[in-house]
Amino acid sequence: MHGDAKYGCRTMPIVWGVPASKMFVAVWLVVLLLAIVIIHIYGLMQFWWVAPVYGLLTIVAPLVYMLRQFYKASTVEDYHRISQLIKLVMLTGILSMIFFKWHI
Repeated sequence: MHGDAKYGCRTMPIVWGVPASKMFVAVWLVVLLLAIVIIHIYGLMQFWWVAPVYGLLTIVAPLVYMLRQFYKASTVEDYHRISQLIKLVMLTGILSMIFFKWHI
């Protein structure tokens, strides 16, 4: 944020403030979690076990953990750890597409 403000960038935390930005991100994260859970419930109803279990362990659980850590975050290091976790979840999400290839 300090670097963005220094160069006159109008990012969400600068314009809206940190608390409002955190709430915005949290709401969309919950929407994402619900969508992923619905997809995995559909998979379980089709008796696909591997993809939903993989998704719940490597995508949903880390996102729930990240949401909890996100509310506690206050330092640059906290946000850096959350950023690293997001990147890991994105990788595991991309890799999850391998499972759906078998079922489609």
